[in-house]
Amino acid sequence: MLTSLRLNPDLLKVPRYTAGRSIAEVQEHYGLTDVVKMASNENALGASPLAVEAARQALAEAHLYPGTADRDLRRRIAQSVGQGLDERHVILGNGATDLIRMLAQAFVFGGGEMLTASVTFPMYFVSTSLAGGVSVRAPLTPDMALDLDAMAERIGPETRLCYVCSPNNPTGLTVRKAEFDAFLARVPEHVVVVIDESYRGFVEDDDPPDPWPHILAGRNLIVLRTFSKLSGLANLRVGYAFSTPEIIDYLARAQMPFHVNTPSLAAAMASLDDDEFHANSRAHVLQERKFLGQALTALGIRWLPSQANFMLLTHLPLDAEGCFEALLRRGIIVRPMGGWGVPNAIRVSLGTRRDNLRFLAALREMLDGVRPRD
Repeated sequence: MLTSLRLNPDLLKVPRYTAGRSIAEVQEHYGLTDVVKMASNENALGASPLAVEAARQALAEAHLYPGTADRDLRRRIAQSVGQGLDERHVILGNGATDLIRMLAQAFVFGGGEMLTASVTFPMYFVSTSLAGGVSVRAPLTPDMALDLDAMAERIGPETRLCYVCSPNNPTGLTVRKAEFDAFLARVPEHVVVVIDESYRGFVEDDDPPDPWPHILAGRNLIVLRTFSKLSGLANLRVGYAFSTPEIIDYLARAQMPFHVNTPSLAAAMASLDDDEFHANSRAHVLQERKFLGQALTALGIRWLPSQANFMLLTHLPLDAEGCFEALLRRGIIVRPMGGWGVPNAIRVSLGTRRDNLRFLAALREMLDGVRPRD
């Protein structure tokens, strides 16, 4: 009985993260055979073939703990960026979410404040609660972009960590270099700024933030990235972050031993050589983003100009849960955004052309059922 136990009050405050529905779950519940998952921003082309083969070969050492693979991957990641970085500037995590957990443990303990946008990746809030911190939320602009001025105005003496997600999940909108630089200039030295670039590989904007001069100048800045999206390794859980060697050394104290397994490390290392897969993944997302946007406009649906591998559909004729359920019954899994603070919106991951056509057909059928006919 929990009533007889001494429980962690910070843990009791943690909002549980709800993952998207699985294909098998929807098939069983609705009695469907053909279900399309477009809810979790996974790579529609699968995983890097070079990565899959490297992971397969690494399984021969499944009985051994990881050796130097962590250091080797950090070194290679630093080399891929250039800018004079080395392995001391890089830390790995069991996915980007593990790094977010480490950041909360390292900085927002004892009631420290984490500042971010009101609508963004919910793991920032979950990890802050878990570490006993306080979340401070800045509103978005009227067009749902990050409002860095509003964020800067909310920085106080207890602010320790600030997340800028660009492209932002779930809106897909980015910040530009000039506005990010101006924001950093307003951030005091006691605040660590994290720019989450998990979807950087799909950005078309020609003027994204350039974090490297700030890191090399010793600013308290962390760049968060992942192998889950462009490389398609979401199930292998490899995230990474860049910062100054001092911050990386401190953050490593929150790292669990053997936090990433050898097959995952081998896959991530091999994926760095798979330029063809990365190019195909990026080209596919850019093509399908344009295709889906044009089709949604033709249906009279409002959507945000995403720079990621998903799109946010807003101002739908049903609330988020209503749209979610209506599409589930038609074999399409999307992500309702009501719990994220956008009550009449859904987030749709870009699938294959077949997937996207299936989604559009289901959406059209749903709309026909709720819109008045002429």
